[in-house]
Amino acid sequence: MKAPAASSPLLPAVDRDCQEITILETRTSTHPFATSWRPAVNAYRCQAHFVIFADLAGIPPEAITVSVESRRLIIRGSRPAPEPGCQRSELAQLLALEIDHGMFERVLDLPHEIKADELTTEYRDGLLRIQLALKS
Repeated sequence: MKAPAASSPLLPAVDRDCQEITILETRTSTHPFATSWRPAVNAYRCQAHFVIFADLAGIPPEAITVSVESRRLIIRGSRPAPEPGCQRSELAQLLALEIDHGMFERVLDLPHEIKADELTTEYRDGLLRIQLALKS
């Protein structure tokens, strides 16, 4: 596999006028999708929009849903458990079991209202990029 050139990032760069923000609240909920794991996120507030990245490695795009409300972003999905590909009777010893799997829900309460109809997403190499326009 050919590595990308240093000058061409896999995802669009975050605007230089963006600053990393502290999400007011990030939580799992009591929704049936919620379980004990949460994907990691980075969140930025730019002059006219938020940019959020979610680490969703190993999750097929069709297993991810993104929804928004006035000041809230909700990311839901399910990651299958990775399997070694051999019969369980062939396994002699489990050495490590650290990769989270199953259903998840990540809720981000944002510090500013957003335009729910101006949501864009891009999913590449296990990284979900979400852009949300700010309400004026």
